[in-house]
Amino acid sequence: MPDYHSKFEIDNYYHIFNRGNNKEDIFKSTDNYIYFLQKWNKYIAPFADTLAYCLLPNHFHFLMRVKAVNAKNLTKTQRLSKVGEVQETQIEVNTILEEQFKRLFMSYALSFNKQHNRTGSLFQKSFRRIQVNSDYYLTRLIHYIHHNPIHHQFVKEYSQWKFSSYNAFISKETTRLNRDEVHSWFGGKGAFIEFHNQNLELNEPDKELKNYVVDF
Repeated sequence: MPDYHSKFEIDNYYHIFNRGNNKEDIFKSTDNYIYFLQKWNKYIAPFADTLAYCLLPNHFHFLMRVKAVNAKNLTKTQRLSKVGEVQETQIEVNTILEEQFKRLFMSYALSFNKQHNRTGSLFQKSFRRIQVNSDYYLTRLIHYIHHNPIHHQFVKEYSQWKFSSYNAFISKETTRLNRDEVHSWFGGKGAFIEFHNQNLELNEPDKELKNYVVDF
């Protein structure tokens, strides 16, 4: 069984995923999707590169890599008992990201609940992440993430789903994604598109990849 709560470490890749509490929808409008991505850029992007993502009505997937965080962001200042005396301590990047994800989910949930006149938990209690440690799985995981809307029968082609990173990868528009790097993993933009097209009819990931994915 994979470790669904792998420790965040600098330069490591992680598949991040979560779903609505009791499988409820967490996105009900275009504004919800956009707002969640804005919150991701605020809370997570400063600490992690985003390699791929897909948001669906009741769950989401991200592939990210932890950045080499500025030393300033790893320092916590604490006031000691003596007036004016402070002490600086180092914080693990795992602790920082755990807190940032907590802020992401709480901030989004507060807004969503207010907008839709609901109360209580929005997300499943503990979000999952799996460390990805193979180039083979990186490329196939990116395809798996983009394939989700087709798998769940929302659309028939990758480009038809607005709330995934696929269109950013085939576009020339400015993006926060590490587009050139991801293209290089497939052998270029054309190979990226061809790989996706070759697997358009895929019903489920290969047996080995199942250790890195979850079907919601």
